[in-house]
Amino acid sequence: MSVSEKTRKILWVQAGGLCAICKAQVITPGTASDDPSVFGEEAHIVARSEGGPRAGGIAEELINHHSNLILLCSKDHKRVDDQPNHFTVERLRLIKTAHEAWVRSRVEAEETRMRLVPDPLFPQPKVLQLITRGNPLWNMVKESVTFEYALPDHLNDDDEDLIIEFMDLLRDYLDIAGELVSVRENRDAEKTLQQYINRLAEREFLVGAFVRHMLLTGGSAEGPTPWPMLRVEVQPATSAEVTDENGTPYPRQAAT
Repeated sequence: MSVSEKTRKILWVQAGGLCAICKAQVITPGTASDDPSVFGEEAHIVARSEGGPRAGGIAEELINHHSNLILLCSKDHKRVDDQPNHFTVERLRLIKTAHEAWVRSRVEAEETRMRLVPDPLFPQPKVLQLITRGNPLWNMVKESVTFEYALPDHLNDDDEDLIIEFMDLLRDYLDIAGELVSVRENRDAEKTLQQYINRLAEREFLVGAFVRHMLLTGGSAEGPTPWPMLRVEVQPATSAEVTDENGTPYPRQAAT
């Protein structure tokens, strides 16, 4: 009997796709023209053939059971078969047990680690929305719980100070947006943002923004928590590119 597909799946999942000895991932990335290369090998702890290393001492129906298989890279498989006095049945079983326990601990740690992942219920934005008014930017601020930004390189001191002042204002507003409940407070916030957008435009900078819908997962939370992320960029108008919502540039109009 050969090793069944189910047994192979159990072995590879329990080993995490890693060699039980050197912990190397037993698959290489693919290329533009070729599939990934797999160099993981399903090695028998007790040999399948009577003349093989570590043969005997196990029921025939268990020879190809996943409990008698260990996932190794091709190099360590050769070592194991060439050095049976060192890699005894007992040693290989200990290596297999310890490795699979280590893989489980990594999976459990990953499940409990807090991280942000894209929310599958929302399409993820591909391009920034051009912001020319304070109102749409303020609505994005109110919607978001976290913030990221990007500044252009090679700014003079005055431009850099203005852009950093604008970004700090956005971060401050993000912290207090939930506390501003009156129409007057919200309107004042919109006007303040508008003033900065206008000042940046006077210096030939454009403001772009979008809200990326994310989920906060892991930790002690019972389930994923919505975590909208506001991204704001300020870029020189001379380097801006107008695109559609999929990021495809609009053709430039020929000069007449």
